[in-house]
Amino acid sequence: MKRLVLFAAMLSLLFGVQAQHSCGKNCQNKGNGQCCNQAKTETIETLSVEEFSRRMMSKNVVLVDVRTPKEFAEGHLKGATNVTWGNDFESLWKAAGIKQRYTVAVYCRGGRRSKAAATALVKKGYKVIELEGGITAWQKAGKPVEK
Repeated sequence: MKRLVLFAAMLSLLFGVQAQHSCGKNCQNKGNGQCCNQAKTETIETLSVEEFSRRMMSKNVVLVDVRTPKEFAEGHLKGATNVTWGNDFESLWKAAGIKQRYTVAVYCRGGRRSKAAATALVKKGYKVIELEGGITAWQKAGKPVEK
């Protein structure tokens, strides 16, 4: 009998922890499997050059280059806004004034900075698409850049 009670208690604890975990760090479980402040869990879509090229043309997409201003000046995708990934990304992002109703199409040189920026933006509630291989892959595919 003690084993059965212990087993039931362990299962209860295990499922309780799992239910709370599924609600995210900043959300408390109501006890009925729902979160009081259910966070929208978007994912980052990493797209090939061709798919990114098609999707960035949509009206509801804002194109963002997260490289340095120097890199941006050397060549960027037409219509891109430069918001440098780094320590002051938060303030630069606020200054850019990009609303959450837009999908953010983000890229960098090779993909590392854009992945980090995309992760930060998803946490803020943005829908994000990312260019696989960055502007390097874009140029290898023969796509245009402007200066």
